[in-house]
Amino acid sequence: MTEQTTGGAITGAAPAAGMTNAEKLVALQTYNKALKPMEEHLRAATLTDMQDARAERVGAYLPGGEKIGTVGVNAGRKTARVTDARAALLWAMNKYPDEITRIVNPAFLKALTDYAALFAEAGEPGVDPKDGELLDFIQVQQGAPYVTVTTTKEGVAHMTKLAHGFAGMLETPAKRTPAYDSDFADRLENGAYGQ
Repeated sequence: MTEQTTGGAITGAAPAAGMTNAEKLVALQTYNKALKPMEEHLRAATLTDMQDARAERVGAYLPGGEKIGTVGVNAGRKTARVTDARAALLWAMNKYPDEITRIVNPAFLKALTDYAALFAEAGEPGVDPKDGELLDFIQVQQGAPYVTVTTTKEGVAHMTKLAHGFAGMLETPAKRTPAYDSDFADRLENGAYGQ
């Protein structure tokens, strides 16, 4: 494929004077990328505020009084995980030997599936690289096509300016920054928002 940056006509694209669907997609994804650090900062600050106030749930309202949602504190899901697989194996071998099973080395299976993806067609089985034996337990599949987005530094800076206007509405008047802060994009990109 060739990169076309001229806004050339594609199905579903806007006329050359407007933004194409691809340009709108990149702008939106870049805007979301600019907002992510702000969201993370506000999540952490809100959690601290709610923990300090011992609040489990609070309403969120616009300055005019319209409720826009609620925020709740979740204590987090309790999970357990094995931190030392070798110690678990030794313990089970001594105490519960019937619970020990043999498995195919996951790295070996990955090598077989990688080989199949490289040399077989979609719908075909894998093959043993040594002798060509068909491996019916491996099936090659073709994923659905998708688009990828790569943003530019300039695009992030431009979308950061737009995001800053929105973020400025969320800040209290005492903390509100000027309409445009030339260092904001650098702080945002370097993870310094809110510091």
